[in-house]
Amino acid sequence: MKRYLILFYVVFQSLLFADGPYSVGIITEQDGLRNGPNYAGGIVYYPQGIEGPLPIIVMIPGFISPISDIDDWGPYLASYGVVTMFVNVNNWFLDPYARANALLDGIVSIKLEDTRIESPLFSNLNIEDIAVAGWSMGGGGAQLASQQDPSIKAVIALSPWLFNALDALNNRVPIIYFSGQSDPTAPNNLHTNLHYNNTSDDIDKLLFEISQGDHYTVCSPYNDNQMAQKALFWIEKYINENNENCNSLITEPFTASSFLTNIECNNQLIGDLNSDSILNVQDIILIVNIILNDQDDYLADINNDGLVNVLDVIQLVNLILN
Repeated sequence: MKRYLILFYVVFQSLLFADGPYSVGIITEQDGLRNGPNYAGGIVYYPQGIEGPLPIIVMIPGFISPISDIDDWGPYLASYGVVTMFVNVNNWFLDPYARANALLDGIVSIKLEDTRIESPLFSNLNIEDIAVAGWSMGGGGAQLASQQDPSIKAVIALSPWLFNALDALNNRVPIIYFSGQSDPTAPNNLHTNLHYNNTSDDIDKLLFEISQGDHYTVCSPYNDNQMAQKALFWIEKYINENNENCNSLITEPFTASSFLTNIECNNQLIGDLNSDSILNVQDIILIVNIILNDQDDYLADINNDGLVNVLDVIQLVNLILN
């Protein structure tokens, strides 16, 4: 019976994965976005109809890769209220150091949108606390960029690649690493895992290796719901300074083949709705009441999908049976 409950949960979780509440607009250089000298192809996805200051993330792809390889992240993040800019290097063959420079130049451009009167983002951006992200060599570049610009407060590294893993010793801002378990391009034992280990334990960090994933799994939030949610929670915690979903952030997802973090939140168990430090039938009764009354409680979101529904009841039952 327990096996069937787990199967039911896995199948229906994928059906419920959806984008956020905001419609998404696009700004290009044809619309007045600055064309920076150290990057190519700037494009911005932004949420419409929301008051700021809005959080910003600037992202870059990897070696000989177009922005389109990772641009699923743009409308996804924007639909949850995060202004997402993509840049690329002027020559696709350039290394992580050039990608760091492209990200830094992209930050210059997106900050100018806050003062450009014609921009739909005019006077609506948080330009003091910015996140950067990148895939492969871009993930290496994101780490290098964060070491140079004090306005960068968080990093999302997607299967990152660096010539020298010791460069991660200089990481100084919170960083989350996403990787695939079976990555032949940036093997985890040579890249992501070393980057995580070389980042000082004084820095908040998290590593989520996706079971059976490869180098491309991290390119789209739609490839793993848990990865997508944790990226949002990361921005929420370190850019928006909102710890509401901290416990969900550091909860190991069922899709992880490896999961490491040094982050501490509070000690309350996810699913322990009556705060008695025990998961039991009383918590099931409470979560059913939450669902029936259409309430919101992050501790009741057992599967970390941003919703409280029957799937969370099933997951809680599984936790109690185990």
